[in-house]
Amino acid sequence: MRRWSGGMMAIVAVCVSVRAAAQDTTAVSTDTIAVSVDTIAVSTDTIPYLTDTVVAVDSARVAIPAAPANPGDVECGGVPETRFHASPLLPEDHWAVRAAWRAEALGLTRFLPAQRAVPRAEVARALFEAQANAGTPALQDLAEGWMVRFVEEFPEYAGPGRTRGGVTLLGGEAAVGYDRWTGRITPAIGFLSIRQDPRPLPDVSDGRASLLGGVAIPNASASAEGAWRGGEAVLRQWDVAVGAGAFQLSVGRAPVGYGWGRTGGLVYADPDPLPRVELRTTRPFRLPGFLRHVGPVTLQTFAGPVNDDARHPTGPNLWGMRAAFQPHPRLTFGANRGAIFGGEDDPITVSNLAKMVLGVIRSRFENQVISVDARWRLPTDRVLPATAYIEWGADDAAGALDETPARVIGLFLPILPGAPQAALGVEYTYFKAACCGHGAWYVNSTFPGNWAVRDRPLGHPLGGEGAEYAAYAQADLLDARLRMEGRAWIADRSDHSLQSPRFGAGNLFTPQRTGRSTGGRLDTALRIFPRAELRAGWTLEDGDGWREQSLRATFAWLF
Repeated sequence: MRRWSGGMMAIVAVCVSVRAAAQDTTAVSTDTIAVSVDTIAVSTDTIPYLTDTVVAVDSARVAIPAAPANPGDVECGGVPETRFHASPLLPEDHWAVRAAWRAEALGLTRFLPAQRAVPRAEVARALFEAQANAGTPALQDLAEGWMVRFVEEFPEYAGPGRTRGGVTLLGGEAAVGYDRWTGRITPAIGFLSIRQDPRPLPDVSDGRASLLGGVAIPNASASAEGAWRGGEAVLRQWDVAVGAGAFQLSVGRAPVGYGWGRTGGLVYADPDPLPRVELRTTRPFRLPGFLRHVGPVTLQTFAGPVNDDARHPTGPNLWGMRAAFQPHPRLTFGANRGAIFGGEDDPITVSNLAKMVLGVIRSRFENQVISVDARWRLPTDRVLPATAYIEWGADDAAGALDETPARVIGLFLPILPGAPQAALGVEYTYFKAACCGHGAWYVNSTFPGNWAVRDRPLGHPLGGEGAEYAAYAQADLLDARLRMEGRAWIADRSDHSLQSPRFGAGNLFTPQRTGRSTGGRLDTALRIFPRAELRAGWTLEDGDGWREQSLRATFAWLF
């Protein structure tokens, strides 16, 4: 009983310390961070803990409260709730989203976004919680570095100083850079007699410039990114969002992705920003009654036009949804669905839409890709923290989940012995060939443009049928001011179904890229000053008689 009481006192100390930090005039403003109760579980069974400390974060001072002394996953009311109930999305590959996932894998926060692209405010909550619960000097340095870097990039979370007349200027950036892409090809179109094999895309060697900015009020935000490349100006992405409670409604062009895989998800894998209307949760909520025992729940759904007349001339639409729940702080389950539907030949009706959502439609109105996934933070923290994850999916037809499935299976180590700044993961992806009355992955007769938009797959970048073995690593060095990410892979794209007279389709990139290839990617970013960053990236994939390569360099000024 005494030990339990001591643990509860420590939990209260965490919550009080976080609230005190938000109220102190030398700490983060109360307008910026408040406290939300009963939404986060924190794993504290990792290492011995220290007393409260205080660190500087971009001219503000943020208290780091002592973590609970009693080991185990505990419920705590120490989740910072920003004053923004709606905020722009950060893509899955943004450094702050990756840092939030790493903090979750370390047991420092309960990060459960509704999809792979995450609102800024949701990322801010996760990083603040990680900073508040980091228990060892190494983890404290790492979490504090993330928070400093985040506040530099998004100063609206440092205090109300950027608010005038109730309107807040959101953090933005002006960037210039250079891109070079060679050896790219498009995904195939159609199948059997109407199939068009992948075709080469023009090489790119251009300078570019971009400008990202936005404004917000407590319950709404608006942001946009314009770009100039190759003599052409485009509005690359934009988003207008309104929020209330745990939900955010958005309209604009923004990325959509589901699943846990670092190399990509099976249904949607963060393609170029999609035009869409999206409804999502911005923090988990609990269902009423006995259903509350499934734990925190997150939901997301979207719909929008394909807007790619060259590949989809009939003008169909895209729809997707994801639901995830967490019955235990270490265990998460999710279900994902995506559909291409409607168009000139298949008018949209309430009946067709209802049947599509319920999964009972038996017509040429739609084609769906589905998957289920799970993520388990293993109870190995005292030895080595690790998270295992899996996504298992099917392309449309009943029975395909066990007869022609695809799967992504991975293991992530968020910290390495002797190198707390580094993380490492491995991942295996496999798409089974067409058989048993089921067609090839990402191919459909009703929509011959296939599961691709603007010359990129909507799903996993492997393109379907085949396998991929990947390893990835990331490191946050120099107090997180230098960030490095790398990935290496061996891919084997199959043309088994393509050679079959019955199916006449296979991997979206065959026959040009049939067989084994090896590849690698390296991305670096150095925050040279609080408002200036240098970024560089390189990607190379080599196969039998082909090579695809890209080089990227950027200088960004943050404001």
